[in-house]
Amino acid sequence: MIFCKKILLTLYVLLFSQFIFGQTSNVSGVVSDNTGPIPGVSVVIKSSNKGTQTDFDGNYKIQVNKGEILVFRYLGLQTTEKIVRDATKIDVLMSEDINTLDEVVITTGFDKINKKSFTGAASTIQMNEIKLDGVVDVSRMIEGRIAGVSVQNVSGTFGAAPKITIRGTSSIFGNNTPLYVIDGIVQEDIVEANLDQLASGNANTLLSSSIAGVNTDDIKNIDLLRDAAATSFYGARARNGVVVITTKSGRKSSKLKTTYNAEFSVRDKPNYSQYDILDAKENISVLKELQTKGFLELPDIAQGRYGGVYAIMERQINTFLPATNTFALANTPEDRNRFLQQYELANTDWFDVLFTQSLTQNHSLSFTGGGEKNAFYASLSYFSDPGWSIAEKVDRFTFNLKNTFYLSNKFNVTFISNASIRQQKAPGTFERQTDRVSGDISREFDINPFSYALNTSRTLRPRDRNGNLEYYTNNWADFNILEELDNNFIDLNLRDVRFQINASYSFSEQLKYNFNAASRYVNSVREHSIREKSNVVRAYNAEETTIIRDNNIFLYTDPDDPNDTPVSVLPEGGIYNKNDNYLTTYYVRNSFSYNNLIREKHQFNGLLGQELRYVDRNDNRFTGYGLQFENGFVPYTDQRILEKLIAQGDNYFAVNQERERTVAFFGKATYMYKDKYVFSLTGRYDGSNRQGQSRNSRWLPTGAVSAKWNAKEEKFLQNIDVINNLSLRTSYGLVATPGSATNASAIFQSTITDRLLPSTRETFLNITALENAELTWEKQYEFNVGFDLSLFDNRIEINSDVYFRDIFDNVDFVRTSGIGGQFIKQGNNADVSTNGIEFSLTTTNIDNGKFKWKSALNFSYFKQKITKLENTPIALDLIDQTGGNIQGFPINSLFSYQFEGLDNRGFPTFILPDGNDPVTGVDFQESENITDFLVFEGAIDPNITGGFSNTFSYKNWSLEMLITGSGGNKIRLDQRFSNTYSDLEVFSKNFANRWVIAGDENATNIPTIVSSQQNSLINNLNLAYNAYNFSTTRVADGDFLRMKNIALSYKLNNKLTKKMGLNSCRFRLQGTNLFLIYSDKRLNGQDPEFFNVGGVAFPIRRQYTLTVNIGI
Repeated sequence: MIFCKKILLTLYVLLFSQFIFGQTSNVSGVVSDNTGPIPGVSVVIKSSNKGTQTDFDGNYKIQVNKGEILVFRYLGLQTTEKIVRDATKIDVLMSEDINTLDEVVITTGFDKINKKSFTGAASTIQMNEIKLDGVVDVSRMIEGRIAGVSVQNVSGTFGAAPKITIRGTSSIFGNNTPLYVIDGIVQEDIVEANLDQLASGNANTLLSSSIAGVNTDDIKNIDLLRDAAATSFYGARARNGVVVITTKSGRKSSKLKTTYNAEFSVRDKPNYSQYDILDAKENISVLKELQTKGFLELPDIAQGRYGGVYAIMERQINTFLPATNTFALANTPEDRNRFLQQYELANTDWFDVLFTQSLTQNHSLSFTGGGEKNAFYASLSYFSDPGWSIAEKVDRFTFNLKNTFYLSNKFNVTFISNASIRQQKAPGTFERQTDRVSGDISREFDINPFSYALNTSRTLRPRDRNGNLEYYTNNWADFNILEELDNNFIDLNLRDVRFQINASYSFSEQLKYNFNAASRYVNSVREHSIREKSNVVRAYNAEETTIIRDNNIFLYTDPDDPNDTPVSVLPEGGIYNKNDNYLTTYYVRNSFSYNNLIREKHQFNGLLGQELRYVDRNDNRFTGYGLQFENGFVPYTDQRILEKLIAQGDNYFAVNQERERTVAFFGKATYMYKDKYVFSLTGRYDGSNRQGQSRNSRWLPTGAVSAKWNAKEEKFLQNIDVINNLSLRTSYGLVATPGSATNASAIFQSTITDRLLPSTRETFLNITALENAELTWEKQYEFNVGFDLSLFDNRIEINSDVYFRDIFDNVDFVRTSGIGGQFIKQGNNADVSTNGIEFSLTTTNIDNGKFKWKSALNFSYFKQKITKLENTPIALDLIDQTGGNIQGFPINSLFSYQFEGLDNRGFPTFILPDGNDPVTGVDFQESENITDFLVFEGAIDPNITGGFSNTFSYKNWSLEMLITGSGGNKIRLDQRFSNTYSDLEVFSKNFANRWVIAGDENATNIPTIVSSQQNSLINNLNLAYNAYNFSTTRVADGDFLRMKNIALSYKLNNKLTKKMGLNSCRFRLQGTNLFLIYSDKRLNGQDPEFFNVGGVAFPIRRQYTLTVNIGI
């Protein structure tokens, strides 16, 4: 009887509970945060696999039993739970989760992945955390922020890209720049610039940054993808790493927000106190020694190619004044010394003359908001830089519009349009020349203000005592730097327009189709104007005396009459050099994505798609001679100047065209079990017209396999509160880059024979490159192991990776016997090995509500070696400041001649091959066994990089500091020593310790000033002094620590801003590139990142910026 009662009671309870909890109903609502509705929120019934997602309007609808619990999840927001009772409408307001906000998603450009399921090595940084006010190139802002990323500021000129490498260099002779992706679309380079071009100050470097037209205020965050698993979607273009930039967007059903940001910057002038340069008085003493040794004497000094103070003095000594019946300067020792004394006291500060503290301004205005069916973001910006030097000026205007239309719950489309207009002025420049026999490196008519200030005697003056321009001699003609900068300059006008469409259609909650298309058009017009008063034009007309006329290489001698007198062939007008660069790109991508969670255990993700890429590059060059700038731009061309040009092997015009077409198919599958174990497989198949004709060369399969273990989800760690996250990652994959060679088909160039007489010249086809049917991509296998650890409520975060790179099929330059018509052939012959480690630590040291102190430290190191290389470099290739490549050493290795001290004449001596004179037996073209006598110094690229930042916040105040550094590399010091000098030279302070008398070789390593007689009696002393510039004594360590940034900001409190009718108002004072904490003393002021080569290159600048940010 009792047993029956228990059964009836149990049945009653079950029926009653079924009545209470079994009532099903349709529950709906809107999920939002403080900015508006949120699409894509996961809504799941707890302890079941039943769920849905919010639509584009933040709406959801689900069938649920009364008493069940709804779980709302969205990345970056706190998970919210709601118990279902009688209400059929449940609206949810979600708030930020401070513990996970910093690791929301990884954006690859193809998809967005929860970091928990992401198996690659990548880092996400928010733009508001790294932004450097007053710096307009975003690529410079990632310096010191992410482990494994090296940013070398080889040029600080606007438009010139810094040298950025991720996990070291991969290509030996090609481009090592990472791929830039903006909103899912790759940004193509207008011109491709390698290290040699960046370091040379070439005018093309003004176009080397593919993202110079991006307004940094439009950027939301940046993702850096480093290993094969992270970059595998980009396949045959991914080897150098990928920088993914995501721009800001609007939010549906949100109010209009207007933000104005203004930055005002002032830069310090350089000063001589930090450089190794003699002042005017010390300089005059060296010049007097030159005079005693047979230099600076008539007629050489008065009619030589170069002349400074002594040339001016000799000119006045030989100038007769009829009015007074005397010479302008009496040729007596007293008068000569009195004349030199005024220049001795001049001590001209060329930095003060040529540089300014002008105000740089950057204004940005943005609008964001959205209605029921759309969301938009729009911005305008204007950047104005009057110039750090008097030779520079930049104005840039940008426009950005992003509009998303939600046409239904399943379909949305985004339209993006960007435009950038740049007008820039730079000093006129010509190509840098290298004499591969003597080792001399020069640039004719170089007027770069920074280079000029460091390489021009301080005894010279820009103006005389009466305020008139004072001239000295350069290339046998009058020269004044102020006049030259007004008459020899480059104007750059650039237009960059991009259109993009992103569309998404959801077939179901699991299956979605995505369409991406973009087009971009860039036109750059670079005009180099060399006007009539320029020293260049004057050099073409310098024939005042027979000595000058006979020596002037810019005059023309009729080849039909070799004994004829050289004449000027530029009698009227100047020179007009125009370069047009065009870039046209089209891009189309179709993809399907699949995402499904089964039984809350099995997570499946898949992506399948294809892409088409179309790139056209055109480069047109034209040089017009005799354009009369001061006479209505009427041309006056002497036909003989064209004969002179052609006789030199040059052309006055050129047309280059590049056509690149690629197609790719890609796919990815990811499986995650119980949020613990993640397995991912990615594959891509690329085809390109740049590669060889064979199928194996033209088509390349790439891919990666990776796995991740989220150990924190294991039961044995779930109850350990100290550990918030612990995950282990590993990946292995193949990626590639196109390489520098383009001879998939034979390259022929129409050329004119280099014959003396015009009548005997004829056109012929030159074999520039033979066909290489097997030309293929430069490839890389990479194995990566890493871990992520978070402790103490995520107050400590540690990330570390170890990687091993096997780089192969690198393009190589192979010397041959010339059979087939080509002496040096390009092919995929070189291999490289790179292994490294990366480490980063982020800590929240104090956080008590009012005061917060957060620190971030990152460090990376790698070891590299070229394991296979058929190219045979000559000695000059390895000792030059940009280094060279040889098997068994790192890429861009720097070598030196072994300096053995001075001999008893004060000449430098070296360890050279047996039989060579230790002083003058240097052969810069030696190529056999050169590592037997050259000394390996190290690579010019740092293999150690790091950064350390601290952020202090107290109420409305914030203080930020960033220290950056790198090391492990070597730097070639500036070339200061020669066997001949002119009175234009600036001398190093080392000259005070130079060899003077016999016996000094035991106390100094600074060679003597060679006398005119010694130069006449001893052949090839120029080789000895150039070798000294390339010797072991002229090398410094590249290690440095720099105080990169200190910023203090204050945000007005909400009560005050509301009274002012504003949503927010913030002020910020920032100092950038403030000072070097440490660098090698041997640099003597030389910036460890900058190659002082002239052209258009300037170092990075110390600047101070005031920022005002207002939100309405």
